[in-house]
Amino acid sequence: MTALNAKTAPLADADLLVKRDQSRLIHPHLPGDTTDRIIMVEGSGCRLRDAHGREYLDATGGLMLAHVGHGRRELIEAAAGQMAKLEYYSSFHEFTNEPSIRLADRLIGLAPPPMERVYFTSGGAEAVDAALRMARLYHHRRGERDRTWVLARSLGYHGVSYGGAAATGMPMFHQGFGPMLPHVRHLTPPMPFHPEMYGGEDPTEFCLRELRETIEEIGAEHIAVMIGEPILGVAGVVEPPGDYWPRVRELLASHGILLILDEVITAYGRTGHWFAAERLGATPDFIVTAKGLTSGYFPMGALLVAGHVVDVVTRDEGFVGGYTYSGHATGCAVALENLAILERENLLTAATQVGDRLGERLRRLEELPVVGQVRQTGLMIGIELAQDPATGEPLAADRVPPLVRERAGVIVRNNPNTVLISPPLVMSDDEADRVADAVTEVLTEFATRRSRPSAAPAHDLPVLDQSWDRPPSMPDLLAAAMEWHFGPRTGSRFWLERAKRLDFDPRVDIRTEADLALFPNVVDELRDARVEDLVPRGYGDEPIPLEVYESGGTTGAPKRIAWLPDLHDQLTTWHCGVLDDRGVPRGANWLTIGPSGPHMFGPMGRSLAHRRGGLPFTVDLDPRWVKKCVAEGRPEEGKRYLAHVLDQVGTILRTQDIGVVFTTPPLLEALGGDEELAALVNRKVHTLIWGGASMDVDTRSLLRDEVFPAARLLGFYGSTMVGAGMYERAGLAADEPSTFDPPYPFVSMRVVDPITGATVPYGERGQVVMSHVSRSMLLPNNLERDTAIRVRPAEGFGGDAVADIKPVRTFGGRTVVEGVY
Repeated sequence: MTALNAKTAPLADADLLVKRDQSRLIHPHLPGDTTDRIIMVEGSGCRLRDAHGREYLDATGGLMLAHVGHGRRELIEAAAGQMAKLEYYSSFHEFTNEPSIRLADRLIGLAPPPMERVYFTSGGAEAVDAALRMARLYHHRRGERDRTWVLARSLGYHGVSYGGAAATGMPMFHQGFGPMLPHVRHLTPPMPFHPEMYGGEDPTEFCLRELRETIEEIGAEHIAVMIGEPILGVAGVVEPPGDYWPRVRELLASHGILLILDEVITAYGRTGHWFAAERLGATPDFIVTAKGLTSGYFPMGALLVAGHVVDVVTRDEGFVGGYTYSGHATGCAVALENLAILERENLLTAATQVGDRLGERLRRLEELPVVGQVRQTGLMIGIELAQDPATGEPLAADRVPPLVRERAGVIVRNNPNTVLISPPLVMSDDEADRVADAVTEVLTEFATRRSRPSAAPAHDLPVLDQSWDRPPSMPDLLAAAMEWHFGPRTGSRFWLERAKRLDFDPRVDIRTEADLALFPNVVDELRDARVEDLVPRGYGDEPIPLEVYESGGTTGAPKRIAWLPDLHDQLTTWHCGVLDDRGVPRGANWLTIGPSGPHMFGPMGRSLAHRRGGLPFTVDLDPRWVKKCVAEGRPEEGKRYLAHVLDQVGTILRTQDIGVVFTTPPLLEALGGDEELAALVNRKVHTLIWGGASMDVDTRSLLRDEVFPAARLLGFYGSTMVGAGMYERAGLAADEPSTFDPPYPFVSMRVVDPITGATVPYGERGQVVMSHVSRSMLLPNNLERDTAIRVRPAEGFGGDAVADIKPVRTFGGRTVVEGVY
């Protein structure tokens, strides 16, 4: 086995590689606006190194497949040797090659009876599809042409090809991809840790009764096959009771229904056996394999088929259909050497020994209040997290892998609520101990923080770093944020001092959105607060490139907020996702017509233009001066200022390619009132985003349908003090007022009676109260200078929404003037 080279410097072009990846590759399960990348460049055994020179311990085996470890010279030489003779030739019809013959013979020698033939594919998903097709063809050629139904199981995973995805019992792989393969029924899997699934009945008895009832309902004469993983892998490493598979097989056979065991994960030593079917006493008609067949050194799968099925599906014109790379000579040569290594180095025994060592260490975690169960079979382990182990209520595990990786350089993965560990079978005892130590440290801290939040270290609260498009729950966010902002080592000077005058303890008493109303409205205190005192101490002593934004300068001294880079990045990413959803084009240049500073209006426009691949153009204005002129009865000066602004806008629109305009409703109306500028907008601009002031239904309809019919009109409602905003709800009818759903729970809204402060009923108007809760900023219970109608949230959103925004007449004893702004 090769070793990693001595510690090497980062690749000179590492950052360039990251940027190219971001702009060129589509990654499975990665939102397009996520910028994090870890580019692996070297591996040996269980060790990996990335392009920046950091070394990792691979406790996932890639995706449960690097059985013999990374960097095996023997497999490299096997591939090169075969390529030197014959790299590939088709296996269709009567053609074949020597490595595929030898590999098929080897696999049938290892497989349990009644497996007799092998059908090669490029991976597990192809093998699943081939098995489903063979099962249907088997019955068809035997004269039972109505046998088309497939029985599968909820939480089972069989790949994402259309056949495999239909059999996969996880809704996320169906949503948006339908219609799926018809005639598929999902049954309950046996999961002994969750007795609530079976109503007090024994899991095997429940599943067998459900299977019998399903066969009776559909009719055995209509069912072709059942497919299942012998041990649920992606769903959390769940091994069924010992009597489950033998009894399932017996019931299926009594009705002439075939059985596919999907051993893509479990075959070739992962469980300590060549095949998990041996361990579980099952005798299937098909065994689907891939992953460990080549340990990832070549994309390859193999479908093993029982003799009685082969006799039927190969007669007449044979099994119709194949894959270009079936029986690939180089892939088969690599697989043969990989199997030889597994046997020569006794890695099946090693999987059991190292797996038992890891299992023994990790089972101690069941003493923690957040760990429901630790499951281990061979060298595959699932640590299921639970809100309450007594009830099994799930607890999200997505925070664990990033922390384990960043702190200890150990790579693990998770399904929604289970930490998954599946390292190469060559893992040493010392490496196994390192994995156990890393996972134990993170989960122990996690449990301590949940059970005693006031005593937990607040420097590392990953819930505060969850993206705005995949937010945490409000209770989880509040628990973390209160610990951060009121922890002595992490809170800002402003909030730590202000807490002394509160009649409650935020770290104990703030647990729900309603609890935010306990805070006083502190916004006026930000008129003379030192901006440095607003930065949480948890960011450390190093200087931070802060931005300072202001609001309220026409109602007294301006109020200021500190704007941190991490909040700016999170918010810009969220904006981009919403704009993508609304069809706003990337690569377009932006023109922002509004205050560029000290307001956040202009900087946000510039950031969005840059992030989305365009150029930012800005026409600045001073709304405070215009409002002052209007308030003092000097409207002519306001009109001259407006003409000055429009003159600058005209120059840009005439000479530059502008795709998005971001401005205020009064300025948008002024653009529409200028015939030349309106024509330029209709010819050049794709999207007009308005915000910063109200817009009634009639004005919106006029601008959208008559003044700017060629451009998309999109409303935005935000608050500088709260540091965020929200876009107009999609799909509004022409007579519905503009409605806005917040990026909940980071920003939440109430609509209150301005006299009593009580929340008004849905459908009634009141004054808007906004709250911002994040790592960078805490501004709860801020009374805005707007009234609105309280509206229920749209589907998929949280917290109340607002509609028909209008300014209050007076605020802080002063008349509110919208003016040009």
